[in-house]
Amino acid sequence: MYTINLGTRRPTLLARLRFWLTDYELRCVACYRFGRWAGRVRETRPLLGVLLLGIFWFWNRHNMRIHHADIGRRADIGPGLLVMHRSGIIIGPAVIGGNCVLHHNVTIGQRIAAGDHGVPTLGDDVWIGPGAVISGAITVGDGCTISAGTVLSKDVPARSLVGGNPGRVIARDYDNANMINFVLPRRAGDPPSPILGDE
Repeated sequence: MYTINLGTRRPTLLARLRFWLTDYELRCVACYRFGRWAGRVRETRPLLGVLLLGIFWFWNRHNMRIHHADIGRRADIGPGLLVMHRSGIIIGPAVIGGNCVLHHNVTIGQRIAAGDHGVPTLGDDVWIGPGAVISGAITVGDGCTISAGTVLSKDVPARSLVGGNPGRVIARDYDNANMINFVLPRRAGDPPSPILGDE
């Protein structure tokens, strides 16, 4: 996340602090992480855990009202989740691997239908475009790219480019590394960035 938003993997402490205080997408992910931690605390210290879960509940409601994002505590999300645009993101029960990128209006979660009450499992390094819907007991392999507006309810092999409604594999062995690990470009003549610490 630092590389994408701050242009370096090792930002200064001041740059990190500014980023933590000003990045709304990071706040949404932090709320989710806090909720997961509060759930673990409740297992060993019930009273403190209930208090922390109450804080999470209010924080998450704030995110829903202000940022229109709901990343549920029942989701199991690996490290490195990057929310590019927070508005309209809904993540219910799901398993999401590390280093995934989500854009706005993405819905991921359990499908309630005859014969299918399962949750989706997404691998590592999955890029999900705006407006995508992923639901049901499906598996999305590592390194997949889910195009904007895709409605996905079937398994997808690793390193696939998926698009359409219903979602289908458009290309196999698709490399999304430039979409997952990109750095925002800086042009010559750009003013110094106080966020990057190069003022």
